[in-house]
Amino acid sequence: MHRHRQSLRSLLLVACCLALSSCISPNIADWPDTIPRQQVFVDAYLADSNNQQLQSRNEYLAWTLSFYQGNLAYQLGWLDVESAVLTAAGEQEADQLSSQLRGLGAAIGMEWAKHNRLRLIDSRMLALWGSILQTSGNFDQQMRSIEAISEDVDALLEGSLLKNDVVNSRYEEMLQIDLFDDF
Repeated sequence: MHRHRQSLRSLLLVACCLALSSCISPNIADWPDTIPRQQVFVDAYLADSNNQQLQSRNEYLAWTLSFYQGNLAYQLGWLDVESAVLTAAGEQEADQLSSQLRGLGAAIGMEWAKHNRLRLIDSRMLALWGSILQTSGNFDQQMRSIEAISEDVDALLEGSLLKNDVVNSRYEEMLQIDLFDDF
């Protein structure tokens, strides 16, 4: 009887762990319509043989979903950043911003979702860029911010900009903003 109880407890513990892990890990089978099609990211994964050696396709896609939806460590995802920017914009401006943010998000997400050893865009950059986008006051400032971040993403991927150069002061000077008001 005692052995049966221990087996039952062990089985329940394993079932609980599995249930909790499904809450933590994004479900790539349930790909949301609010982000680019899954095939876009599959193609990006397949184009990088170095990353394939370190990360499975499913891991890459799960990290892609985490980029967009957030996760336990970083609760805000790209969709939250987009929503904050679009909520602050007027209706006509939101349409134009939405298109720009969608393209920028895909470019960032494709790189950020890679294995840590290979990716050129890290979580520190995501936090910085998210802050920039959310603190941009008006439409013109938002568009300048999106353009500056897009140019830096391209430069990072081309190797003409180093990770260490992506810092607050770069954007404060470039965009004439004060990110953290001397926080």
